[in-house]
Amino acid sequence: MVFTKESMEEKQVLFSSESKKEMISVTHVNVRVSLVFLLLKLVLLDVLAGVLVLLFFGVLSFGFIPEDFRLLIFSNNVGFFILLVIAKIILTIFLVVQWINEYYEITPTKIIHRRGIIWRKEDVYGLALVRSIGIKQSLFGRIFNYGSLFIYDRGVYKYYYFNDIHNPLRYLDILHHLLPDVDVVKDVIREHIRDIEAD
Repeated sequence: MVFTKESMEEKQVLFSSESKKEMISVTHVNVRVSLVFLLLKLVLLDVLAGVLVLLFFGVLSFGFIPEDFRLLIFSNNVGFFILLVIAKIILTIFLVVQWINEYYEITPTKIIHRRGIIWRKEDVYGLALVRSIGIKQSLFGRIFNYGSLFIYDRGVYKYYYFNDIHNPLRYLDILHHLLPDVDVVKDVIREHIRDIEAD
């Protein structure tokens, strides 16, 4: 959440004095793709680096490679590993910076999807004509606390999806607070299980 300068002072007052209840005005909320997907990409990068090392030494074990060429590669294997480490560091930094620079900004009147590291792109979705909002969350989404939100814009008769965001139920509540008259659709796996058990 992003607070204005005045609201930061109110926030400090709120936390310093529990007996006084102050209002905090929020201008917008930033929503990111779940950290689970960043970690998954980093793990896949590690696996790819391991596969490259295995391929490097696997190819050298084949008999059709001349002995002189094999000795040349073995004598330069330190350089290979240094290049691999540098490439892995660069790709790791790229993935983290890309994750940091892609987010959805929810304001009282619109949702803005910002992304891009060098060339920034923005998609703006107005909330004035939104008639329904919803959430889709799989079993893994419930376990790792991610899911997709969607809005239905009656002005263009189109659904807009905000995929794989962290803590989607929280942001669904925020959207429902901003748009109290819209329909809310929930496609959440554990809620269906609870409904069946309640019957």
